[in-house]
Amino acid sequence: MKKILLFLFLIPQILFAQYNWCGTADKMLTNSPTEKEQSLMQKIRTTIANSSNSKSQDSLLIIPTVVHIVHFNGNGNITDLQVQDGMRVVNEDFRRQNADTINGNPLFYPFAADCKIEFRLAKLDPNGDSTTGITRTDTSIYPHPEPTNANFNNVKYIVSWPPNMYFNIWLVRHISGGALGYAQYPGTAFTYGGPWETYGPTIRSYEWGTIGTSNSDGRVGTHEIGHCLGLYHTFLSFSTGCGAECDTTGDQVCDTPPTTPTYDCDTSNLCANDLLGPSAFTVDMPDQLENYMSYNDCQNLFTLGQKTRMRGFLTTLDTLNGLYLDDNLIATGLMQTTAITELPNTKNRKLLKIVDILGRETLPKRNTTLFYIYNDGTVEKSIVVE
Repeated sequence: MKKILLFLFLIPQILFAQYNWCGTADKMLTNSPTEKEQSLMQKIRTTIANSSNSKSQDSLLIIPTVVHIVHFNGNGNITDLQVQDGMRVVNEDFRRQNADTINGNPLFYPFAADCKIEFRLAKLDPNGDSTTGITRTDTSIYPHPEPTNANFNNVKYIVSWPPNMYFNIWLVRHISGGALGYAQYPGTAFTYGGPWETYGPTIRSYEWGTIGTSNSDGRVGTHEIGHCLGLYHTFLSFSTGCGAECDTTGDQVCDTPPTTPTYDCDTSNLCANDLLGPSAFTVDMPDQLENYMSYNDCQNLFTLGQKTRMRGFLTTLDTLNGLYLDDNLIATGLMQTTAITELPNTKNRKLLKIVDILGRETLPKRNTTLFYIYNDGTVEKSIVVE
């Protein structure tokens, strides 16, 4: 298993060493999926197909989030404002509210999606105490994206909050090997997943947001969170010669055309088999350089198919499908409880008097507005119509 996992993580590093953009492991297409993996993916597909309630269909899913800043003597200890700016970038991207939506190939505009997913910093911690949704840990260690390394995910074991209540994000000063970020796919059933206690993306702090120490557009966070919600790289089909059936090979999303790895914004069309399987296209399409799950410099969209896949994972997996529910939003401080006024106990109260609208005591009458005053201080307005 160790040899397999080592090869799994080395695929993107060997091929893209000169860029080292993302250290997240690609799913190995040459490996047959395990029985548990097949069963879980079928469950997710069934959830997607049978979505009927508003939460799992297209309503807004709010995800309580905690950002862990892991620094060393202040190196990498970014400000709250930069953390909040990074959250802004991610949420604009997931909601299709980014300013550059007008860029890119108009052919893909009909496939661009508002994913209806938002990440919000928690206001209550696991103990119910007030929080900014940001933690700070001073340590000399830094992580490594390969599971065969002793430092793999070490920062996550230093600080994390319950994954069934919070989406954990770790911002670090350095990642061994030079990757800008890496993530963990959701679910323990997958050979490329992992334990829930380490679930979430790890990102270099200077790649988070667009202000402060940032030297980027902040979209490493968007890319890595996409992995955490079940998305693969759009160029995953490169290892099978551009792929075959669009729903079972490559990134398994049928409105992201198969492609091989590209960078910058090269407009070439590297795969011509776009119509295989239940394709969303009627003609061979150019490469989708705009996709957040590519390595290109002109990213600005998730597709409808990617939206469906991410929401399928969120609404199916037991650890994730309670994150956005009202009781968890209340527990993490993102929703206020509804005040319920207790109805008075009228069983033992006694009527003191009846008065009319002028305050004069009277007997019960029909077709007249009257006020019934009781000994517990309550007053009832009544009119009996004949």
